Amino acid sequence: MSLPEGFSLRSARDEDAERAAELVNEEARAHLGTPIWSTDQVLRHWSNPVVDRERDVAVVEAPGGEICAWLSLVCGPPHVEVFALGVVGLAWHGRGVGAWILAENERRAYRFLELAPAGARVVIHAGALADEPAVGALLVAAGYHEIRRFQLMRVDFAGVPPAANVPAGIRIDQLDPDLDVEAAFDAHREAFADHWGETDETPEEFRHWLIDTPRFDRELSLLARDGSVIAGYVFAWADAEEDPSRGYVAALGTRRPYRGKGIASALLRHVFRTLLERGKRGCDLHVDSDSLTGATRVYERVGMTAHPRFATWEKELRPGSAPRA
Repeated sequence: MSLPEGFSLRSARDEDAERAAELVNEEARAHLGTPIWSTDQVLRHWSNPVVDRERDVAVVEAPGGEICAWLSLVCGPPHVEVFALGVVGLAWHGRGVGAWILAENERRAYRFLELAPAGARVVIHAGALADEPAVGALLVAAGYHEIRRFQLMRVDFAGVPPAANVPAGIRIDQLDPDLDVEAAFDAHREAFADHWGETDETPEEFRHWLIDTPRFDRELSLLARDGSVIAGYVFAWADAEEDPSRGYVAALGTRRPYRGKGIASALLRHVFRTLLERGKRGCDLHVDSDSLTGATRVYERVGMTAHPRFATWEKELRPGSAPRA
């Protein structure tokens, strides 16, 4: 399958990120009424430590030289789930560019089969906006099926949020980026071990997304400690992508033995109070609609409501068994 005549492909450069974000937000505004990605978010995605920029990220130029689409792949250890994005500007819909990107992402994804454990099932996951009929039809035609939904959870600060009710024996304090990152990563890996689609995130990826980012905010990066054990954690940002007048929870987790004790709620309420003190009007986060950890119920208890946002579609690249934990 070839790109339509006059269109060309090249590797993505840092200076392309602003245009790439515009293309994402063009469709998001049309479908959701709001932008969802910043230039920085695109760059963070492209510079993920497990991404090979030359092989995993590319932009498509229209006949006049304007960037009209882009694609990306992310696949970390154990290399059994390839996450693919394909974005096409609205003005270029219906010209075959989207179908070509789907095929090209799949072609590139096959290189990960030799990195996956022998006999392991390998799939490609395509991310898309939820309930976008044209994209859904394109994915179905290419052999994908929808397997997961992700929601935006949102709370508006109508007044002062209730004070955090910290469980007995638990102490909440700020994360020290010089001392606590390794222990926080261990807690994060354990907390997310039973989340759908979770693979072996590396310490480098953890730092890339949550610590070594301009958005890192020590006041909003909290640990719940039980003595020397980190029972739970939260990383939040002062400015949400969709609305900078709101804060955003980038990561929240509780180790399995500590779930159901109110630790996650206490961490969220600490974050809400800090955001309110800074003049923010609310807070957002994203969650798997079918989370087995009961996360959605936790968010509802602290006053958050659900808004559909994203869907994940799957296609099998190689049959096999699930890798052992």
